[in-house]
Amino acid sequence: MISVQDLSIRASEKLILNHISVDIPLTKWTCLVGPNGAGKTTFLKALLGLQPYSGSIMQNGQEVYRNHLRNVAFVPQQPQIPMGMTVAEYVALGRAKRDGWGKESLKSRNLIYEILLQTQLFGLHKQHVAALSGGEMQRALIARALAQEPEIILLDEPTSALDLHHQIATLNNIEILKDRGVTIISTMHDITLAAMYAERIVVMHGGRILLDGPAASVIHSAELREAFDNRINVYTLDSGRPVIVAAKEDRV
Repeated sequence: MISVQDLSIRASEKLILNHISVDIPLTKWTCLVGPNGAGKTTFLKALLGLQPYSGSIMQNGQEVYRNHLRNVAFVPQQPQIPMGMTVAEYVALGRAKRDGWGKESLKSRNLIYEILLQTQLFGLHKQHVAALSGGEMQRALIARALAQEPEIILLDEPTSALDLHHQIATLNNIEILKDRGVTIISTMHDITLAAMYAERIVVMHGGRILLDGPAASVIHSAELREAFDNRINVYTLDSGRPVIVAAKEDRV
């Protein structure tokens, strides 16, 4: 369990996260949802242990920023793109902590090859990362995270630059990690996809948590609608799967 107690973060005197308390289960998929400016990305960075905060974020009885042995992968929404590095070299960065940069073992090289195939990047493995499209770069980021074989993976809008086909393929790959015991914590604007994959959903608004719980109950909650100013509708397909869409405003 990752136990978050009274977490607050300020930036330029502005309160970004406001006394958040929540328990995040390990080996499950938890998704943070809410409008822009809700504090989701800042929360992810705090969980990563790189964002100064007041309060407490404990995992296995230790503050996260003090535990330098944690194997946590982070997939940011706006990455720094290295110049002159190929896709294969970029994915291999995920093995650097285990093997050392440029010293990948045969096992690691085989894993990188499998991940390039899995993420449909093998045909681009010799191409420079800086030349990738937005969607290809997103897949390269996730491939690097997969190569790390993390215990926890934090993803900030992992499908934002992907077409529908690659959205599903990418989320399926992430779900495989969860089935192997990896803890998944993501932010997602597409609440329908969040409900399809995440077991728990945390609803955020204005730096606070309005509700957290099982996805099946949260998506039908008043708190979710409140977070989006009651401008979303939830529909249930014949299959029982929910679909969440923005409500269209009538033009006068």
